Amino acid sequence: MANWIPQELYNQILENVPIPCVDIAIVAGGAVLLVKREDPPAKGEWWVPGGRVLKGEMMRDTAVRKARDEVGIACNVGPIIHTAETIFPDGPNGIPVHSINSCFFMYPVDKAFKPELDDHHTDSKWVSQIPDGLHPYVERCLMGAGLARRGA
Repeated sequence: MANWIPQELYNQILENVPIPCVDIAIVAGGAVLLVKREDPPAKGEWWVPGGRVLKGEMMRDTAVRKARDEVGIACNVGPIIHTAETIFPDGPNGIPVHSINSCFFMYPVDKAFKPELDDHHTDSKWVSQIPDGLHPYVERCLMGAGLARRGA
């Protein structure tokens, strides 16, 4: 189990330092899994699963952990398909968040799987094309996973 940073210290980090994050584009049957975020930043938005890299954790290991912990799917890790920064004014405790994100292409180990969401997501859906209204970062992750925009 990870040693979590005390909230007061984490707030100071959020106020002063970009956060390294790994996101994952889980691909199965020509579609990518999106989750609806329950927490800021981007609360209520459809997103690819992911989150912070822990001290001493390799990014590929973060990707495996996020697939398991956030959506309950054991996955194989492919290449990084998109890297970008995101800046949100609506972070935890009202603190804006600046993150540096790398999105990995991933695919389930077993063909028989069912997403099991953690408490930080309210819904999930598989998309085989890029729906309208997504954050540009998520769109680029989906493009990197091989999806096209609707009507393209």
